[in-house]
Amino acid sequence: MLLTIRAITAQLNLRQTFLAFLLLFFTLAPQEAKAWRFVIPKDNDVLKVLNDSESLDSVIPRDDIKVLIWNMYKAGKDSWATDYKKLIKGMDVLLLQEIFTVPKMNKVLLDDEERQYFLATSFKDKKENLARTGTATASRFRPVKVGWQRSYYREPIIRTPKMVSVAEYDLAGTDKNLLTLNIHAINFVSTRKLRHQVVAALELAKKHDGPVVFGGDFNTWSKKKLRMLAGEMHRYNFTEVKFPRLGKDDGRMKTFGNVLDHVFVRDLRIKKSKVYANIEGSDHKAMEVHLAY
Repeated sequence: MLLTIRAITAQLNLRQTFLAFLLLFFTLAPQEAKAWRFVIPKDNDVLKVLNDSESLDSVIPRDDIKVLIWNMYKAGKDSWATDYKKLIKGMDVLLLQEIFTVPKMNKVLLDDEERQYFLATSFKDKKENLARTGTATASRFRPVKVGWQRSYYREPIIRTPKMVSVAEYDLAGTDKNLLTLNIHAINFVSTRKLRHQVVAALELAKKHDGPVVFGGDFNTWSKKKLRMLAGEMHRYNFTEVKFPRLGKDDGRMKTFGNVLDHVFVRDLRIKKSKVYANIEGSDHKAMEVHLAY
């Protein structure tokens, strides 16, 4: 096996080598290695509300809906708080992945009195006083409905699921609601298992009579997973948001040369899109999209 690993890693760069060894660890390490740390909440404890403000507006203007999408790396980078406060200015809806309710992040979120946050908890971490991590959707507008969807399959070793946060918002001047789907996709699994999570969320969109935004970290680190995602989005009548090129590409994070973060829309006009490639508050780059219905 050692010779095989050397042969593989000789073809990879440093980041790819690290991920290759990480995948190998997930395959060979004992199941008990990390699973004891993480508590999967019961259904009635998945949803956590932050900033339950009574002063939120109830209707989103339909002509310019500003959406920010960002995997925040659990506030693991030094500049996260500073970058976050800059990024959210003027945003109507935030689709956030890797929320982590440790004091460093909690303070920043609770200080944001303009928005209400709905966190769909993947697990609680015993080493961090049962801090929650998962996906969170936040807005300056009060949602009509909120919910969540837990992946059927779980990630290797730690045996944790991944989440989709679901929220609906009333749109001004129409009887339609805007549905938002915010995904942190299951990782280190087959394309078949990733497809299962994606399609489950798309089935929610299929039942919704109105416009939809579906964004987040899809963990599409292989060409096969990218092809699957493109095929399923096309099958469910979604359009991918394209971003302006910044040099050789559009600046989004890549693993094995493949983009992980995406935004798709249905029945919405894409007015503007941007990647904050210079923001260093996470290993992922934030994406901003302006939409109209």
